[in-house]
Amino acid sequence: MKIFPGRGHRGFTLLEVMVAMTIVGLGVVTLLQIFSVGLRLGTRSNAQTEASAQSARIMDELLARPILRDGSESGKLAQGGHWRAQIQTLRDSTPSLNLGSHWELKEVGLEMIVADGDRERRLELKTLRLARKANP
Repeated sequence: MKIFPGRGHRGFTLLEVMVAMTIVGLGVVTLLQIFSVGLRLGTRSNAQTEASAQSARIMDELLARPILRDGSESGKLAQGGHWRAQIQTLRDSTPSLNLGSHWELKEVGLEMIVADGDRERRLELKTLRLARKANP
C-alpha cells in the first residue's frame, strides 16, 4: 500500500549514494596522483635545465680564455655539486685540416656532478677548439 498514491519513489537510496561517493573518491585520488607526478617531473626538469645552463656557462668561460693550457681544473657549485674540466691537445688531428705550425686542436671536456634531491646527476660536455700554439 502506497502512502502517497500516484507518486513514485523520490531521492536516492543509501546504497546509490555510497556507490556514487566511491566513484567520486576514486576520481579525486587519481587526479591527486596525476598532479603529484606532474610536480615531480616539473621539479626534475627544472633541475636539469639549471644544470645544463650552469655547465654551458662554465664551458663558455673556459672557451673564452685567450690561451688554453693542457691539464685539468675543478670547482664547486653554489647549489651543492662540483665540476671538473679537462683540456688536452689532440696529437694526431685530421691531416685534411692542414693546421700548420701555429695552430693546434684542443679537446675541452667538462664533467659536472649536481645534487638532485637525494641523488647525484652527472652531466658531461665535450667540444673542440682551434687555438694558437703558445710556442710555434
